[in-house]
Amino acid sequence: MIPDAWDIELREGAIAVARHLIETGCVRYDPDHLCRHGSGLVSPVHLEGRRLLSYPAVRSEVLDFALRMIEQEIGAGELDAIAAGEGAGVPWAALIADRLELPFVFVRKEAPEGQQEYKHRIEGRVEAGWRVLLVEQIAADGHRKARFAQPLKEAGCDVRDLFVLFQYGIFDEIQEHLAPLGITMHALATWWDVLEVVNRGHYLDGQAQGEIHAFLQDPKRWTAKHQNSRKGEKVA
Repeated sequence: MIPDAWDIELREGAIAVARHLIETGCVRYDPDHLCRHGSGLVSPVHLEGRRLLSYPAVRSEVLDFALRMIEQEIGAGELDAIAAGEGAGVPWAALIADRLELPFVFVRKEAPEGQQEYKHRIEGRVEAGWRVLLVEQIAADGHRKARFAQPLKEAGCDVRDLFVLFQYGIFDEIQEHLAPLGITMHALATWWDVLEVVNRGHYLDGQAQGEIHAFLQDPKRWTAKHQNSRKGEKVA
């Protein structure tokens, strides 16, 4: 099958985003301080996408690609608002909302306790029937994204799509969490794209590349082998 123009642009864009993540220091290989995920898995690589925001030229290029993807795969003209769950996706969602001149909505992790007149699970203007795009920075297995989409749906919003800068691309569970909600995910890049750029540019030595590849191929097996031998640094 011959790829069309968007397929080619999508591939080139994914590699460009992966390269930016590496060259701005967002990706860190540290087998002695494992990244611990909420699912219980551990990995030798860490990703901190917020660093991209500190580089204006890179930030603008990534944002341009994000808007292209939204237009091509979702249709910007079909959207009524942009939402972000509490966390690292907020600045990216706000930037996208600003570019598209759409309302921005913030979704808390949990509903505020007690009767708090000025605090709500969803902060911002939403109306029943609005088509809302949920924007996040990173998606692993998708359970957290489903938690943010649900209150929007309960408010009567039409949430069909989740846009993320980066998807792990290794967890089958993500479809189990998003499919029941009727949500399609769109991601600029994955760990596989990062690994391809690492291989091309020799950013890491062969041993490091081998460890990352082993984790991506079978994260559960890699975790079983390493989770008790090295200390973890954070929960992803």
